[in-house]
Amino acid sequence: MSTSGIRPHRAHAFTGKHRFFMMMAICMGAFISHFTAGIVNVSLPQFTQFFQTDLGKVQWITTGYLLVITALLPVMGKMGDRYGFRRIHNLGYVFFTISSILLTFSTHISVLLVLRMVQAVGAAMFQATNIALITLHVPKENRGRALGIVSTAVALGAMTGPILGGWIAEWFSWQWLFLIHVPAAAAATLLAFRYIPVGGQKRRSDSFDKVGALLFMVGISSVIFGISNASSWGWLSVQTIFIFAAALITLLILLLWEQRQTFPFLPIRALRISAVSYGLIVSCASFMLANTLLVVIPFYLSGTAGLSPSTAGYMLAAYPITLALAGPVAGYLSDRYGSRRFMFLGLGGMGSGFALLALYLGQLPVIGVLAVLALIGLGMGLIASPNNSFIMKHAPAEHIGSIGSMIALTRNAGMVIGAALGLGVIPRGAGQPGQAELLASYQSVFEINLYVCIGVITLLGYAIHRDRKRRSQ
Repeated sequence: MSTSGIRPHRAHAFTGKHRFFMMMAICMGAFISHFTAGIVNVSLPQFTQFFQTDLGKVQWITTGYLLVITALLPVMGKMGDRYGFRRIHNLGYVFFTISSILLTFSTHISVLLVLRMVQAVGAAMFQATNIALITLHVPKENRGRALGIVSTAVALGAMTGPILGGWIAEWFSWQWLFLIHVPAAAAATLLAFRYIPVGGQKRRSDSFDKVGALLFMVGISSVIFGISNASSWGWLSVQTIFIFAAALITLLILLLWEQRQTFPFLPIRALRISAVSYGLIVSCASFMLANTLLVVIPFYLSGTAGLSPSTAGYMLAAYPITLALAGPVAGYLSDRYGSRRFMFLGLGGMGSGFALLALYLGQLPVIGVLAVLALIGLGMGLIASPNNSFIMKHAPAEHIGSIGSMIALTRNAGMVIGAALGLGVIPRGAGQPGQAELLASYQSVFEINLYVCIGVITLLGYAIHRDRKRRSQ
């Protein structure tokens, strides 16, 4: 079955210049949305002082943004299938840019939170449709490289947001947290309207499953909300158990409902394709592994290793640098040689890095930690773009919007799970933990990551073996 979803002449109807600026517009959005997600984290105490409120409300600046994006990604993918990926993507830029400007005029925390949610709606609109647009308008022989560039933009945005947020918190007012990206967002909006092609998509006209969409949003929001707060509530607390139980019941009802629908909200038929389902599992797991590292290692570098925050920040740059170098190359090579071997190599690289951290973290010199960060970044670069290309290659044409949004969903979910896991192992309590206790906690989470890597490699190998066996019959 063709997976491009385009008329035969459309993919090659644009000059190299048009395609370059289209990719620039898409990548700027991918960078900005993840950059904005993390830039406010360091400044949360500053918001409590300015708005004279408690940290519980202020944390919704981060948690609410993430919840809205995660809950709306499949909805926006569906909207793209029906009304056009270009329209949803570009309107998302407009909402995001305008809300970013309006945020700086907030005089009350409630106003700021509402506008932050509008900003998240915009981010969900273009996050859910950017991979579909690339699948539509980039030729198959260049698609892996294009997806690799987008994956690199996502990683760089997630990495640079907290670093730049720390500098702004130290030297500027909080308004700059929402203004600094506005020129780039405005430029991306103009480029998107000018260079993303208007035609080429076969839109779907089937009915929209509103009940399925509502059940999904409630269920996935409950999961993300529970994971985000479990560390502070306690994983076995009444609140945590209640939230997870409600989420489980809601998601079970959703699955039963979707099985009875002619046009279900979730792309059930596509998710039954093993290449799509295990590709999404790899996506979620890889971002969980990466975000666990990025949450825990700064504590180790600044605390146990005794490095200054600036030195720790420079060391952390090893991860996105190697990812940025490996991502487009892996995408290009996967177009020629297939994706699976790069996915295995990437998971092996990440697993090797976590094995070194789990076994030798306290004994590694600073240059050793730097090398491990680079190794894990290299592994992530080898996974992301080949995996995305692999998923979209096997996705039915009528579901590329939904599957593209599912890739973004698994990415965001993995980042949340990784952050919760990383923060969850850091000792809490009245007394200050000793260095040995802290080191053991850090090593324990890296050991968990190693087991996750082994599990995903095993799952991937089994799925590939099963597919080959089925084709040979």
